[in-house]
Formats: sequence, structure tokens, C-alpha cells
Amino acid sequence: LAAVKTENTFVDNIDDIDTLRQYIHYLLPLAVEVDRVFIAKQMKEADMHTLKQYFLNFWTGRDPVRPEAAWNHYYQQVRKVNYIYSTPNQLGYATDRGHVFLKYGPPNIVSESYNEPAAYPYEIWQYYTLGERQRNKKFVFYTTDIVTNDFKLVHSDAIGETSNYRWQVEIHRRTFDPY
Repeated sequence: LAAVKTENTFVDNIDDIDTLRQYIHYLLPLAVEVDRVFIAKQMKEADMHTLKQYFLNFWTGRDPVRPEAAWNHYYQQVRKVNYIYSTPNQLGYATDRGHVFLKYGPPNIVSESYNEPAAYPYEIWQYYTLGERQRNKKFVFYTTDIVTNDFKLVHSDAIGETSNYRWQVEIHRRTFDPY
């Protein structure tokens, strides 16, 4: 990070450290392990200049030619997710549905089942393609609390995601507990 120069870049216009910290937290769905470690360990102690260097480096790594455009596009998606998936306790980007949306984009198909008598409300998101190698992947979200809009990821068949092939049992615990 020491070699990253932020002068005359889009991050130079960010003048509030709390706003910058929030922007960096928005990156968590895209973050790889080294980014998660930085965010977890450096966010409270790092100064404004270091955070700007990190933020610029993050976006330059994703689009070396137009990092500001990449950030602006992503930020629009974050705002959309925060509007749609926020709960009383969390902004949308920090929810499971928001995380998946920001990481993989909008799903191709959303199957909503909010009124099935024996089940908690749930959604199944289907992606025809994830990255270059994964095809026809599903994400299953459910909520035990109808009021908060907080759907948890209970199962996905995508590589590296939560996998629970007994997800149907979890969803139907509303009226039937096999244990």
C-alpha cells in the first residue's frame, strides 16, 4: 500500500473517515481473504491516508484503467441492495441476500414462497452461470421472522457457499421438527 498514490484520484475527494470506513465495509462481499483480514484488523487503527490507499488499490486491482467507474457501478448496486434487503438491524449489504447479490449479481430466477402453510417464508435464487465454471447454481434463503425481512442463507450448491442438503427440513420446522 505504501506505493499507492491517492493524489488526484477519486478517493482524494473522500474527506470523512467514517464514510470511507463504510465504503470499505461495502467491499466485504467482493473481498478475498487478504482483504477480509485487512478490514478486520486495520479498520479501527488505520489512518485516513492508509484507508484511501487501500480503497484505491482495491478498485485498481479490479479495473486498472477505470477504477472510479468500477467503484461507482458497484456503489449503485450497494445502494440498491441497501434499499431492498435492509432489516431493522442491518443494512442490506450485510444481509445474506445482499451479500449474494453483490458477490454474484442479480439472480436469473427468484422463486418466492411466502405463504406455504407448513414452511417458513423462503426464496430460491437460481443463477444460470456463476463465474466461468459453475452452472445452474441455487441459493436458498429463509426467515423465521416475517416482520424483519432478514432472510438467512440455508443452502447453496455453489462452490464455497453454505451447503445443507437438509434445507427442506429446516424450512419446514415451522410445523414439523424431526428431532
